[in-house]
Amino acid sequence: MKSRVLFLSNVPWDFVWQRHQTLASLWAREAEVDYVELPGMRSPGWRDLGRILRRVAALLRPRSKSKSHSDAPVRLIRPMILPAVTEMLCGINARLVDRIFRKTPSLRGPYTHVVIYTPARTALQWLDRVEAGRVIYDCTDDLTTVRGVPGFFVADEAGLMQRADLTVVPSRVLYDRKRTGARRIERLPHGAQTDRFLVPPKDRPVDGRLTLLYYGHLHQQHLDFAALDTLARARPSWRLILVGPVRTPHEWPANVELPGQVEHSRLAEWVAKADVLLLPYVINKYTEAVMPAKTYECLATGRPVVAAPLPELTSGFSDEMTFVPPGGSWAEAVETVLRLDSPEAAGRRRARALENTWERRFDELRRMADQGMEVDGK
Repeated sequence: MKSRVLFLSNVPWDFVWQRHQTLASLWAREAEVDYVELPGMRSPGWRDLGRILRRVAALLRPRSKSKSHSDAPVRLIRPMILPAVTEMLCGINARLVDRIFRKTPSLRGPYTHVVIYTPARTALQWLDRVEAGRVIYDCTDDLTTVRGVPGFFVADEAGLMQRADLTVVPSRVLYDRKRTGARRIERLPHGAQTDRFLVPPKDRPVDGRLTLLYYGHLHQQHLDFAALDTLARARPSWRLILVGPVRTPHEWPANVELPGQVEHSRLAEWVAKADVLLLPYVINKYTEAVMPAKTYECLATGRPVVAAPLPELTSGFSDEMTFVPPGGSWAEAVETVLRLDSPEAAGRRRARALENTWERRFDELRRMADQGMEVDGK
């Protein structure tokens, strides 16, 4: 009989594909996986109306098994609960969660592992009601720095880190911030589904009309809109493609394309068009602790990567990326990296990515959770 594993996530299954869904898919190859989609913990506003309507539509869809990107079935659970942004709403959610478990007692488990991505009060209420073997807090970002989170969130996260058998974080800065509060903490960098990003080399355009690509959320919390806008206007003959859901509206120049969200399995189609990949993050309290989820994916393409100097990138990828300091010229950095690039450099980038697949990360997580073994995180 297969073991059961529970994922409590604040990322909808059909949203931008990242660590949450990837690890759930990999675990589903050997266990029965329940993936619970929980609302976020930031108070919604008018700009969130589209996201709210998409969630309502998702809630109305049949609750059936879904095929993950690895073709392993994951059971999606989309409970009818409210954002855990006030004490009153959390109280209502406690009653709603009780009713869910009364109607479906099989949700109690037992689970060999519970992987929780959010210390939102409702996630903790759900965790209280299940029979769990080992609890893993996969702390991918410093959510305490997100504007609009409720005041009780910090205390809830502190309680979760003391409760969890293991807290894992992807970056060195996040490790330093969380280590004193965690019962046990390890660093587990992101990986990559490298087979999706091994695109063929691209010849440089003879007319100099370069294509630059960023993919991910278009959100001002982490993306440097000003730098991208300046880059596009400085080189109007270049094509700048920003792939992903638009969370922050902006009036872009005509040479900027916004295809919207693209299935993870189709990202290679867009990468193949690009001469250079961009990681254009703004530097703030939140992003200082970030390791971009796409780090090794970008390296797997072999394309040159021009990035903002996030601490995790400058400390671990100085040989594979070119960094633009605050106030520096992204256009000039792109031109320089293309002038200095070579097939040998592209091969080194791919080789680094191939050493850091998600399959390897999953094996490391299992060893950490079950045997307490450390990893080098290279």
